[in-house]
Amino acid sequence: MVGEYQHTLDAKGRMNFPAKLREELGESFVITKTIGSRCLRVYTMESWDNLVQAIKSKPSSKTAQIERFLFGGACTAEPDKQGRILIPSNLRGYANLTSEVVVVGLSDRAEIWDKAAWNELNSTFDDDELEELAMELEL
Repeated sequence: MVGEYQHTLDAKGRMNFPAKLREELGESFVITKTIGSRCLRVYTMESWDNLVQAIKSKPSSKTAQIERFLFGGACTAEPDKQGRILIPSNLRGYANLTSEVVVVGLSDRAEIWDKAAWNELNSTFDDDELEELAMELEL
């Protein structure tokens, strides 16, 4: 999944999810909170199952908080005939989603950001730091 798509969220918490990403995600997909950022992460069912298995393979004494955070707030999304999905209020609140949102494709997953937060994040990128990091990772 790649690309950046701007959409609006209606008063009921529905948004038109990008058609290109819907094709790659399938008929249903999982939306949950993101650790480390105030945005939402969108997983294919396969990627979600892989994440669940990875977490379950670790000691529960270490993963209990992560399970509560990720699994407790997650929802399954199934786009309607118009391609809209409903983002539950708990997830909208977590990511501070207002009427303008940005959906970003990130290889095997996507993220949903409030447009203002996305713009703020992008304004903090430093070209020199990105170049240095890319060289360090040999990209």
